[in-house]
Amino acid sequence: MRELRALATLLKAAELGSLTNAAADQGITPQAASKTLAQLERQLGVKLLERTTRRLALTPEGQVLVDASRPALEAMNAALDAVRKVSFKPLTGHLSIAAPRIVVSTVLAPVVDAFSALHPKLNLHVRSVDQATPAIQGEDEVCFSFGVMLEPDVSSTFLMEALLLYCASPGYLAKHGVPRSVETLAARQAGAPVPEVRAGSKEREPMLSTNDDQLELQIARSGRLAMQLISLTAMPYIEDGTLVPLPSLGVDSAHLFLCHHSVEALPQVGAFVEFALDRLQGSQAFAPSETRLAALERAATRRRPSPKSFRRLEMASPAP
Repeated sequence: MRELRALATLLKAAELGSLTNAAADQGITPQAASKTLAQLERQLGVKLLERTTRRLALTPEGQVLVDASRPALEAMNAALDAVRKVSFKPLTGHLSIAAPRIVVSTVLAPVVDAFSALHPKLNLHVRSVDQATPAIQGEDEVCFSFGVMLEPDVSSTFLMEALLLYCASPGYLAKHGVPRSVETLAARQAGAPVPEVRAGSKEREPMLSTNDDQLELQIARSGRLAMQLISLTAMPYIEDGTLVPLPSLGVDSAHLFLCHHSVEALPQVGAFVEFALDRLQGSQAFAPSETRLAALERAATRRRPSPKSFRRLEMASPAP
């Protein structure tokens, strides 16, 4: 089934000339579409798409694959559509979903958009909350939570491991170099000389601290500071090259769960849970592996050697 999805994505990307538009057509994120095609290319050992000055185009190998697979995919889609027309019944009623604010704006938004398109008569209510582990309250039937819910009548299913990691813009790294440790980074951004920190001087307060994820992201992208970001917000900008991940400074993680009451109680709960799990469980679009992040850091920093002044500062020994 994974190969069929990859082929469908390839055909749609070739048709629309854009992976972003192909992803939107299929109700998935651009990152998920890119990952799916990359896996197919690795499996076949050939490149299937190449970017021209204005759009994506099939390589000769990609054209062969599209021509050979198109009749089979069209027949399969026709068969599936015939079954859906007989068995599919758009849901009605009400479904309430609660999630941390950062999850709503990143992970949940494309899922809710695609699900509501399938069920236009279903009244969907999304409750955005500040807590990382919100409780299912009132009319909530589904909840996204950074942690398992312990209520006896609530089921919790693991979705993904979101990462907390330092990121910097290419401009920041070109100017300041890659910090060798979190202590070095904190000292530089607080205005303290690195030798002074190593000598055990009083800890300096950072130049800026905030609990607002969007402000952190904006500051990191501006090149003003390197910031610790959550992968849910950082990954689109890591993918397009406007942020560089720095997993060498250490990575923390937070497990995201999908929590819900019994799927047997309301059909809309079961339908949404299945829909969300299919698109999010194990996805690396918002939660990449540390191996991949390390490779992205190496690729970016190889092109940007540390400035000599910054390197000398970090290697200097404290005065006796």
